[in-house]
Amino acid sequence: EILRANGYYCTNNSKEDYNMMKSPLAWDESSDKAHWRNRNKNQPFFSVFNFNITHESRIWKNNKIHEKNEIDKISLPIIFPENFQIKNDFLTNYKNIESLDKQIGKIIQQLKDDGLYENTVIFFYSDHGGPFPRYKRSIYDTGIQCPLVIKWIEKKSSDRNDQMVSFIDFAPTLIDLAALKIPDYLEGVSLYNKDQRNYIYASSDRFDEFSDSRKCVRNKKFKLILNLDTISPIGKPVNYRKQMKTMEVIDSLNDNSILNGYFNSWYQSGKEKYEFYNISNDPLELVNLINDSTYLKDISKLKTQLHTWIEASDYGSMSEEKMIEEMFSDEFRPLKLNVPTIKKSNEGFIIYSNNSGASIGYRTNKSLSWKIIKNGDQIVSENAFELLMFKPGYELFIETFE
Repeated sequence: EILRANGYYCTNNSKEDYNMMKSPLAWDESSDKAHWRNRNKNQPFFSVFNFNITHESRIWKNNKIHEKNEIDKISLPIIFPENFQIKNDFLTNYKNIESLDKQIGKIIQQLKDDGLYENTVIFFYSDHGGPFPRYKRSIYDTGIQCPLVIKWIEKKSSDRNDQMVSFIDFAPTLIDLAALKIPDYLEGVSLYNKDQRNYIYASSDRFDEFSDSRKCVRNKKFKLILNLDTISPIGKPVNYRKQMKTMEVIDSLNDNSILNGYFNSWYQSGKEKYEFYNISNDPLELVNLINDSTYLKDISKLKTQLHTWIEASDYGSMSEEKMIEEMFSDEFRPLKLNVPTIKKSNEGFIIYSNNSGASIGYRTNKSLSWKIIKNGDQIVSENAFELLMFKPGYELFIETFE
């Protein structure tokens, strides 16, 4: 919305798993046809492209038994048991990544064909660490540490940057790149030419049909995990994931009491309230040091950071049941927005929303996308126009004016 209000053409192609009410003003286009090429000539743009080829489901949907000489070259992460079928799944995933690389290459080539590549910033990232058990749906670094590659406009070092970045930093970074003022209400920090983040926070609460609240804080050296449910196993028997041969193998080894190594801990009936890891020495978080007196100060410091973060959120310590009761009970009624003030001018209409923090848009034809305007803006319309106001938690305001 901020970019659109400042002249950017914004497109999404085309996943919308927002887990929240989407503003009707968010995109100029959101579909599998959305593209920067649909913008006005020389208009700046912000375009998102989602690629599903490396989705978890593509491991079993694209599954086939690969050539033995290819499978034999696969080295599994040490947490996985040595197994032909697991290696076959990893090889399928690697081949999916090769397909992803070609799909991204087509987008980059389009930028080059349009003469835009040199002046375009490109972010490439995934939505979690990987599609395998103990990766997807995991609060360990295998789950929350994601690939991130950024191609800036100006020349920068191509070396790895050990700066800590959280997804909530993306929005202020983009606004900073567009030379716009970053709103105070955004929680993240701009990572553009800056290094302001000392901690990463994460929370995992629901895994399809299962819930298990786990929260963590991490700095560059240490990681602390808080388990609010200490009586259930770490691993949850998610039905969707059971379609993966890797999961079938691990479950079978456990059922037959022949599972060795890390995944034994997955099936244990409970877990400690806190886990503490020296991730600089133990990046896979295999040795819990919560009872090691050597780290008392480090543990205490991270506990303070984590609980401060939890308490700062309206929903940080609220149970899922309480959230549902508060947000979706029969008594819940969305608030109504105030009616806007509309003044006629020589060139059209001046709009005052009368609602702090509300987004405003209008269109002169229902077949057109909403145009974003700012409070007090003048719109040029000789005919009737439709006005929209959106604010989370409030009833959507749409009305036609003449």
